[in-house]
Amino acid sequence: MMRLSLTARLSITFVVITVACFSVVGLLLFKAVSRRVYIHDQTNIMLDARHLRRLAQELQSPADVVAHQDRLIALMLGDQANGLRVIDRGGRVLIDRVPMGYELPTQPVVPADQRIVPASIRSWKDRDGNEIRGVATAATLQNGESVTIAVARSLADRTALLARYRSDVSLSLLTGLLIAVLLSYLLVRRALRPLRCMAESASAITAQRLSKRMPLKDAPAELLALATSLNEMLARLEQGFARVWQFTVDLAHDLRTPIGNLRGANEVALNRQRSLAEYEALLGSNIEECDRVSRTIESVLFLARAESPQFALQRIALDTAQELHRIADYFEGLSSEAGVSISVAASAKVYADRDLFRRAVNNLLSNALRYTPRGETIHLQAVECEQGIEVSVDNPGPGIDPEHLDKLFDRFYRVDRSRSDSASSTGLGLSIVKSIMELHGGSVSVRSTAQLTSFTLHFPQSPST
Repeated sequence: MMRLSLTARLSITFVVITVACFSVVGLLLFKAVSRRVYIHDQTNIMLDARHLRRLAQELQSPADVVAHQDRLIALMLGDQANGLRVIDRGGRVLIDRVPMGYELPTQPVVPADQRIVPASIRSWKDRDGNEIRGVATAATLQNGESVTIAVARSLADRTALLARYRSDVSLSLLTGLLIAVLLSYLLVRRALRPLRCMAESASAITAQRLSKRMPLKDAPAELLALATSLNEMLARLEQGFARVWQFTVDLAHDLRTPIGNLRGANEVALNRQRSLAEYEALLGSNIEECDRVSRTIESVLFLARAESPQFALQRIALDTAQELHRIADYFEGLSSEAGVSISVAASAKVYADRDLFRRAVNNLLSNALRYTPRGETIHLQAVECEQGIEVSVDNPGPGIDPEHLDKLFDRFYRVDRSRSDSASSTGLGLSIVKSIMELHGGSVSVRSTAQLTSFTLHFPQSPST
């Protein structure tokens, strides 16, 4: 099936509306003119019949009617469609003037003392099918005798006039239709020019040219919101492509290092015969590198699942004091080895997924342990505020430069550009924390000074919020 363009559809719509309006207006005008013509003729017939009846009543006898027939006929002169016939009581025709030869009415007859009204007018057809309208009325002469006056008019000329008028209306309608088709197409095509420009701009956008945007300068008000939304979508796509590209580069870099270490260590071991202890050390090193690759892959898979619409949370009410003490106990061995203590101060309940809550705090606490000097204390706190529940991990130590704060939660981003600590960190821990908070409808923030760095998890008050 042929697919019509938007220009053709709108043009057809406008043409149909125009034709419908012209047709209705033309029909109404034709009906109105026809009605006026017929009412005018009907009125003239009534007036002529009344006048003839009054003149006949002034005459003495039927002979006077014949003698004054010119005077009576003069009322009907000037129109060949008019007919007049006067008949006496015996059926003798006194006056007979019917130029077009049609029949005149003889029955029913309006009595002489009764007013002639529109309902008295009769309508019939002649042998050619033309409509005739007329009336027969009685008139009483001065001698008491009665005559019948029949007045009629053929509407053949009126029918021909209305037929010509109908043809003129049809011709005007056809002309208007052609003009409407042409103007509708041209105007709609001109009006849709910004849409074609948008389509041309959209066709020029590719994965390599995501920086191109839809033109907004000449866009009409109806398309301005659409063009703006498309530009915003393109900006998000461009940002997403950039993030995917950077993510791919960083992932390749992080996987290349352990794989390179594995290959290098194995090649060195194969250069000459090694002792059992050296082979055991090599296998242990290989396992550590495999664990590092596994952690990176597991973190990437978690982030991919977290961004899926099908990811479901199991929210329950958690006692933050109990959960934070549990996490602190879990890190007791690591903290003792690092010479760092962990304090907990919590008195609030949070609605969250238990596993994800623990993972988010674990990532923050693990990050804090790496940067806290020996002999210092990391503080885990949970407090209730107007916006919801805030869980914070505060650690003393060197601050983070302000230029890094906005990028800390980007994937594979590390403050240490040399990645000297990459063996113990995948660079995805804070990204995972951010994804977990977004799943809960919350957020994560960081504040850092020269002596203290604080990460805060902002949870909504309840699942409904």
